Amino acid sequence: MIKNNHQGRLIKKTVKSSGYLLSIAAIASVALGLGMHSAMNKDDLFRFAMQLKQRVMPQEALATQNTNEFGQVTNEFAQLIKDPTKTPTQAPLITDKTIVAFVFGQSNSANGEGERFQSKGNTVFNYFDHHYYLAADPLLGATGTAGSMWTITSNKLIEKKIADKVVLLAAGVGGTSVKQWRNGGDLHAMLERRLKDAQDNHIPITHFLWHQGESDNGTYENEYEKGLTEVIHLTQRYYPKAKFFVSQASAHCPNTSSEGILKSQRDVTKLDNVFLGPNTDLIDAMDRWDGCHLSGRGVEKASNDWVELIKHPQKSS
Repeated sequence: MIKNNHQGRLIKKTVKSSGYLLSIAAIASVALGLGMHSAMNKDDLFRFAMQLKQRVMPQEALATQNTNEFGQVTNEFAQLIKDPTKTPTQAPLITDKTIVAFVFGQSNSANGEGERFQSKGNTVFNYFDHHYYLAADPLLGATGTAGSMWTITSNKLIEKKIADKVVLLAAGVGGTSVKQWRNGGDLHAMLERRLKDAQDNHIPITHFLWHQGESDNGTYENEYEKGLTEVIHLTQRYYPKAKFFVSQASAHCPNTSSEGILKSQRDVTKLDNVFLGPNTDLIDAMDRWDGCHLSGRGVEKASNDWVELIKHPQKSS
């Protein structure tokens, strides 16, 4: 009798445990299904989970860092995140005459140019990871360790009294396609993190300067406008009043200009607050130090066009 009672209790306990396991399995299955659906659609649940992951996990676990022979440190996207020659400075006073520019795209938007420039006086700043620095190429936040077109452009904006100060937020990644920046691309989350960081730190971005398209020459032309539109919409979700400028850039050595890419870059200016940037395809190989990336003389030409178009924004006719 005692034995039968013991067996009965074991059976009941086993059934109860099985019920718990089935319930846990069902919950896990539903959670997995919701998670997969959320990840595929990049909805609010997915973004919340990614934000929670970033807060809970140490930054070193989220990114692979590399240090070169100059002591410069890059992240998993090869973007420059530390430079021993740069010292944080006091945050500049932002006025209604200050231009705060988020500059991004591929290598000609990053630190890939043939000549380095620096701020003339205490007027051009590079913001990165909660700190301000006097701007000096290479800029923190973008790939490469050479020059950029943005520091010289900023100096000229101040010389021509178009701005009293310029703050640069750099995020360019060399060799990238627009599909990497659009929804679902491997750079999309990085871009959104940078935008959220700027917003959370009350940085009033006034301009987005996009230079990209060379890598999509001949490979992604049919989808280019759709991808770029998604990038623009993401920036407008965080900074709806900022002006977005699109370089006309498609020539990628040895490929010549792509009319399909250039047309897409012109056509997106039909969107609100979107304007034309310079047509850098017009800068020939003689002004590119390696046939692709702009030399000092090439940067000089591009920066003059940037200044004129920022002063007088234009849409495609």
